[in-house]
Amino acid sequence: MKATVRRCHLDADYASFSRFYLHNCREFDHHYMLQDALVHLIHTVTDAQILLFHDTEDQLVAFIQYRFDEDQDYVFIDAAMLAKNYRGSRIFFEGLRDLAKIIAEDHPGVHTVVFHASADNLYINRIYSKFAQRIEVRERNGRIEHVYKVSLKDLMTYVRLDRA
Repeated sequence: MKATVRRCHLDADYASFSRFYLHNCREFDHHYMLQDALVHLIHTVTDAQILLFHDTEDQLVAFIQYRFDEDQDYVFIDAAMLAKNYRGSRIFFEGLRDLAKIIAEDHPGVHTVVFHASADNLYINRIYSKFAQRIEVRERNGRIEHVYKVSLKDLMTYVRLDRA
């Protein structure tokens, strides 16, 4: 399976992203509610960069939503989602590679990538622990989540962009 990446720019892109997000939001955790998803979209969509991943039939199959801190020292991934029927494919790895490449090219001052996952999502926590370090366990909106951190250099090595 192959997916192409493009940045979310047009109103149609944001509409497609929002529909996909709302349709799949319970994948973040089983207790994630529609109002949580709506609040997330309202509070983050204007400040975030969004990468959309489309399959060969131009169907949206994944997204990564991220933002930079004010000093451009680190990037925080607000949300990422891969459609269920594409899990186990190379799209996750290739999407991570695309993200690392875009961050390195667009924001050379970024050194760290930070992201989180619901503590009860064992699948995603297992994947994240392969390339990042869990730095915090916190409660947010009544749910426990793990916070992960990885240097951009280490991420680029993991996705085979850095020949170090």
